[in-house]
Amino acid sequence: MDKEYIIRQAVISDAEDIYYINKTSLGYDYDLDKQRNNLEAVLNDKTQVILVADIGDKVVGYIHLTSYDVIYTDTYKNCLGLAVNNDYKRMGVGSALLNQGEIWAKDNGAVGIRLCSGIEREKAHKFYKSQGYIENKLQKNLKKVF
Repeated sequence: MDKEYIIRQAVISDAEDIYYINKTSLGYDYDLDKQRNNLEAVLNDKTQVILVADIGDKVVGYIHLTSYDVIYTDTYKNCLGLAVNNDYKRMGVGSALLNQGEIWAKDNGAVGIRLCSGIEREKAHKFYKSQGYIENKLQKNLKKVF
């Protein structure tokens, strides 16, 4: 990697870089203005955090964590997204983001992090396992759109 990256909290001006990562790395082609509005809402919600890997003025990865508080277990943080720009994969960016996310989770009272990863994302599963995550269970992910 040409330049070193820093991990910091996201700001609203990161919206375009995050949009690009979502589109090219995850395949989510969701409207930029809507993503910017969603990012602003998350930034104003103290139960959530988005950390970014920043090289100069370019965001090359992010992790999005939120509270997972249910009545049947201790507090966890839920990883809603971890993505790295394709040009910066396999350079330690994802590991650094996950590590900082774990620190944030501990500092905010969590006993661990949970996440879901699509069944077809075998490289992602291998990565998470290399970071100490264990496969907990298989389940269906259902939704209803209104």
